[in-house]
Amino acid sequence: MIVVAATLMAAEGKGDELEQQFKALVPKCLGDPGTVAYAVHRGLDDPSKFLVYEKYASGDALKAHSQTPHFKEFSQAISSLVQGRADIALYQDIA
Repeated sequence: MIVVAATLMAAEGKGDELEQQFKALVPKCLGDPGTVAYAVHRGLDDPSKFLVYEKYASGDALKAHSQTPHFKEFSQAISSLVQGRADIALYQDIA
């Protein structure tokens, strides 16, 4: 299993719009073959901070997800809603 943990910062005043974009994306991603989990969390101490937790059956499933039309559209749609680049870390299940 491959796990992705990504942290994004919403641009000033854009947190609610970013949240809505994520809410529309998640059900689509959960339907992608090989997607085990796809969850988005918003910071309690900093509501402009978003944590995305993704889990895939394989590296191929992760790669396929990144090529889906809905993910590409989402990435374009949020370009003006985020500040800076996402901090992305990859993990592998060990237990």
